Amino acid sequence: MNRKELADTLPQADRAGVFSLPARDIPALVDAATARKFAVYRVSLAGCSEASEVLARFQEKLVFPDWFGGNWDALNDCLTDFSWRKAAGYLLVIEKPGDLRAAGDDDFDTLISILSDASASWSGLGVPFWAFLVLDP
Repeated sequence: MNRKELADTLPQADRAGVFSLPARDIPALVDAATARKFAVYRVSLAGCSEASEVLARFQEKLVFPDWFGGNWDALNDCLTDFSWRKAAGYLLVIEKPGDLRAAGDDDFDTLISILSDASASWSGLGVPFWAFLVLDP
């Protein structure tokens, strides 16, 4: 997808979801989302092998409200709310997810499920919510 196609696709909430993307394509993606007035968040999961580490990274990078409970349900609540950060759309770039996936428990699948559910929830409101997992080089 070229830059124009990318910029044209990002606002389409019904096409949003969870995808993987090579690292080389991230700068163009971030530029396109920024130009569309999206809230853009980059979360590195390097070294994360369990839920508590993942949740702490999300809390740090997305600057969740004080009521964030530090568990999967709270992550879902925050990703489907964003009342503290209104935007035309949302883009999450999840970098280095390999350690979490390699840990072999359900945490990686739980994260993907929460991201997918958040995207579907926002899509129902006509707001695009994209999550891209960066493929490690």
